[in-house]
Amino acid sequence: MSSLELKLEIFDKLKSVEDESLLKKIMALLKTVDEDKIYHLSKYELDMVKEGEEDIKAGRVISQEQLDKEDLEWLSKQ
Repeated sequence: MSSLELKLEIFDKLKSVEDESLLKKIMALLKTVDEDKIYHLSKYELDMVKEGEEDIKAGRVISQEQLDKEDLEWLSKQ
């Protein structure tokens, strides 16, 4: 689910919430999000994330165990 789809789904659910206590809790949670602390990815970083997502969809993945093994092999050659 994309960020936009998630936002729209949240918005749709919020429209039907009548519980003032719940709405206040949600507002407090949202106020804790400090815009200065949000990391914005560069174009290169976004491209790398997209490439990784494409690899996952195409099944080009390995287990953490296999990655650790490859790391050890690579480090032993250094």
